[in-house]
Amino acid sequence: MHKKNPKGKFIVFEGIDGSGISTQTQRLKSLFESKYGIKAVLAKEPSEGPIGTIIRQVLSDRVIGIDDSCLALLFAADRIDHNNNKIKPVLEQGDFVICDRYLWSTYAYQGMHNDYDWIKEINKFAYKPDLTIFIKVQPETSLKRITKSRFKTEKFEKVDVLGQVMVNYIKLIKEWKDLGEQVVEIDGERDPELVEKEIKTVIEHYFLNKNTQLV
Repeated sequence: MHKKNPKGKFIVFEGIDGSGISTQTQRLKSLFESKYGIKAVLAKEPSEGPIGTIIRQVLSDRVIGIDDSCLALLFAADRIDHNNNKIKPVLEQGDFVICDRYLWSTYAYQGMHNDYDWIKEINKFAYKPDLTIFIKVQPETSLKRITKSRFKTEKFEKVDVLGQVMVNYIKLIKEWKDLGEQVVEIDGERDPELVEKEIKTVIEHYFLNKNTQLV
């Protein structure tokens, strides 16, 4: 279904808006580098590339007139560009990539208005994560955090929309677990320090051997 990853490890954080994934990706990068001496590169989708820039403009309503299927295609195109120009080179060097949103975000958000099988088809060449960490918060918590930190919300940041996105995420967790993929769900309603501590335990479980070396 997806390309086989090169040497490095690819860890993806997923969750609805306001779940704290950006904070936790930064903290995990620091953990890898300070405790284990492992180089970790942060990535984010939409990417910082030219297609990702257009997507961000659509999400903030600076660009209008893009329908749901076109937006899904833009995300798929951005992902290919992101894979080829950032993720793949880092993994081939044997380093880690920690990505803030990836495939699941497309499935959960664009899946509200597009055929799910079609979305999977246009993303079938994307690299598969070695581990997906889903930070779960309720839509009400999400909006409270967003409105506290930002003046304006974006396209998908409404409580009913986030509720449907959450339903889609829950389906993805079950589907990927049934397929044998490495998926972990973490309670994001708690203090960031407690979330960080649990993520550290998860990382050590999946990527440490008995000699406390990352594998």
